[in-house]
Amino acid sequence: MGFLIAELLLYIETGKKMMKIERDSLVRYFLGQMSEEEKEAVHQWLEADEANRKLFIRERIRFDASLLVDEEVVRAGKKRQRMPVWLVRCMEVAASLLVLLGGFYAYDRYQMAHAEKSYQCVSVPAGNRANLLLPDGTNVWLNAGTSLRYPVAFKGKSREVELNGEAYFEVSKSEKPFVVKTDRCDVEVLGTTFDVEAYADETEFRTTLYEGSVQLQAAGASEKVVLHPGETAELVGGNLQVSPTKDKNAYRWKDGLIYIEDQSFEAIMEMFEKFYDVRIVINNPKVKALGYQGKLRIADGIDHALRVLQNDFPFRYKRDEESNTIIIN
Repeated sequence: MGFLIAELLLYIETGKKMMKIERDSLVRYFLGQMSEEEKEAVHQWLEADEANRKLFIRERIRFDASLLVDEEVVRAGKKRQRMPVWLVRCMEVAASLLVLLGGFYAYDRYQMAHAEKSYQCVSVPAGNRANLLLPDGTNVWLNAGTSLRYPVAFKGKSREVELNGEAYFEVSKSEKPFVVKTDRCDVEVLGTTFDVEAYADETEFRTTLYEGSVQLQAAGASEKVVLHPGETAELVGGNLQVSPTKDKNAYRWKDGLIYIEDQSFEAIMEMFEKFYDVRIVINNPKVKALGYQGKLRIADGIDHALRVLQNDFPFRYKRDEESNTIIIN
């Protein structure tokens, strides 16, 4: 192929990380030789900046023009005819002009085709956690059973994401507000650190602020509530109630730690179900209301966690591997 690949690198800027794409990667994109993940990286780079779109079109023109010229040269070679240099140059120019018109048309079709695919959704199954960097540089940790939907490039006057589950956010500072939308409340910030717990299949909603400030608005309510560091907002009867944060280490799940601050045995078992992807049945009513305080490592496993609790709680347990159930007796 007559298309020459330069050493120039193309960059995608995504907050704190710089993703780079070499020009030969664009050639593979044009040839349809990329994986879906690689294609998404190119799409993200395209939507990040108008200059990237123009460069994409220019590279596409060069690529298509080189293919047209190469085909003419091959056909001429088969006929054992030598084409004059001036004719080859004219063909290159003509091919470039032709592909230029087609390139703009193709790019318009590309934008239309991808208009509805400009969002990504990350889902974390039970028993797992995930950490990702959003396009604006915001760092997010997702807890077990959580899904986050966000645009591949933040456009407009705000940066909006949709959360179902629990997430810990370190929001990058920007003039555009950062909004976490849940089915119960919206949380709006400019740059701060906070945790949101809003599982769609549970009734609880909780936001804890660690740094900065956030503004909350319950679904269907006109009144807004402002949180300050060290405060937690909970939804009670459709209204947001603010109180001093009791469990200041609750967010440490992102570091693989379970901090238990005087919680009931029943509440602890609910946490274990989420972190270890297991169903727990409590048949011993004597332990349900007993409190416990301590720290556990998620990576040590549920058997280790239960043995630690057995030092303070009078219970036994058995595990049914087929149904993935632990029975507390």
